[in-house]
Amino acid sequence: MPLAINRRYRHFKRYRQIGEVLLHHGFGYLLQQIGLASLLSPFKRLKAIKVESAEELSLGARLRMVMEELGPTFIKFGQLMSTRPDIVPPSIIKELEGLQDDVTPISFSKIKSQVEQELKRPITEVFKDFQIQPLAAASIGQVHRGTLLDGTEVVVKVRRPEVETVIATDLEIMFRLAHAIEERWGKTVIDCVELVSYFSKMIREELDYKREARNIQRFRHQFINNPDVIIPRVHLEFCTKKILTMDYIEGLKLRDLTLLNEYGIDLPKLADIAAGAFIEQVFKHGFYHGDPHPGNLLVTADGKLVFLDFGIVGRLDEKTMKSLAKFIVAITKQDVDSILDVFEELEAFTQRPTREMYLAINELVDEYYGRTLEELDFSMIAEDLLDFTRQYPIKLSPDLTLLVKSLVTIEGVGARLVPDFNVMEVIEPFAREWVKENYSAGHLAGLAWEHTRDWAKILFRLPEQVDSTLDILKNGELEIQVHYSGLDKLINRLDVASNRLTAGLIIGALIVGSSFILVMGQGPKLLNVPLIGLLGYLLAGMIGIWLLISILRSGRY
Repeated sequence: MPLAINRRYRHFKRYRQIGEVLLHHGFGYLLQQIGLASLLSPFKRLKAIKVESAEELSLGARLRMVMEELGPTFIKFGQLMSTRPDIVPPSIIKELEGLQDDVTPISFSKIKSQVEQELKRPITEVFKDFQIQPLAAASIGQVHRGTLLDGTEVVVKVRRPEVETVIATDLEIMFRLAHAIEERWGKTVIDCVELVSYFSKMIREELDYKREARNIQRFRHQFINNPDVIIPRVHLEFCTKKILTMDYIEGLKLRDLTLLNEYGIDLPKLADIAAGAFIEQVFKHGFYHGDPHPGNLLVTADGKLVFLDFGIVGRLDEKTMKSLAKFIVAITKQDVDSILDVFEELEAFTQRPTREMYLAINELVDEYYGRTLEELDFSMIAEDLLDFTRQYPIKLSPDLTLLVKSLVTIEGVGARLVPDFNVMEVIEPFAREWVKENYSAGHLAGLAWEHTRDWAKILFRLPEQVDSTLDILKNGELEIQVHYSGLDKLINRLDVASNRLTAGLIIGALIVGSSFILVMGQGPKLLNVPLIGLLGYLLAGMIGIWLLISILRSGRY
């Protein structure tokens, strides 16, 4: 079997399972369009063509059910898609946010074996106590409470055995499906391959607990002098790619307002601490928690905030932070040209801005003209901005959409604690300090010197580069490379069509030739029938069956 076919059918059972789940939840048309219907049984393939779904559910609900049924990789993918409001409608995001990552815990014997294998010693040589029942169980790992030999109370996150193999298989399939979707419909607003690539990077980082341990250490260093924020201490000697050990911190769930009130927690102060800590991560360090929802936040009895789960983090470079600050100022001043400049700096335009887009931006900023930062509603700005990016050819990078989603989440945390909470009031002092630092005379002079030095380097190299270019032209060595988008796909289809046509001609020739031999009655015979003629018919039949099967598998008939 050719290598290309081997690749397609390497995980045949998983492909078929995905196809059947999609079919069951009303996505038969999608199977047909991307060629997955050919992997189903003939009866189910017919159903994929004629039946969509008997369930009267919304598109978002059916997508959520598909991902929950397909397991950890697709659940994580759905959770990632819920952080992309720039490309996913709000109704679907609402459903995807309900994806549950709670699964049945695996047996303690497997957890014990995993811990001992990773730490290369019996579990009793590391832990004085290791609780059998997990504190939490998710699709990638589960968390157990324990006590080190020195008496330190810890929590141990253990990766599920074999989960990496399952995810690797699903990622390979997701890449193939993404390519199939782009071949059928093109990239349009959503670059499916790029989205799956980003997801692959995110989930592989989440699988690496040593990376998460480094993230925790970095956050702990950032808040070492902040008495209101606690980052758990990591015990690196008991951490591997599959094991993460850190201090256990007793705390109250931030979502339990009744209990917080019973303990006398100052809710307005807690809201300011949560938002302030997050804004500090973004504008001061450019390294922030990517999923600050209430489930990842604890509150100690004395009102301190504890951040948990650092598998997803966001990063911002200085250029992006400057662009964001410029964008906020441009909105308050109704400076449409500056807003367009920011989109250009962020490389967000997928095509040249039109006058319609310019007028739409004017309408967008009219709502916020003349307001101070304290008067702005960040959630409303984010919602309007994301609606705008869905309507026009603007594509924000995944890191930026993660930031927007995280900011909206942290504002929601504050509003949960204080109904009239406004995150912009917390952003304002950070933004003012940022402007003061970045627009001081000394800073601007430094930037001017850097730009002057860069231009000087370019000018010094220019004569050499011009001379080299002229030599290439003089010697006739100039080469122009032309790339035809989609040409490979067309060539492959022409190859398939020509191969089938050739097979059809061979079948016809065999039938005609065999018929002549049978009529003439020449050559060796079997049951008084010419043997060569029978062999010709047999060969024609075998080629015909192979041709019919290939056509049925392609789903194009």
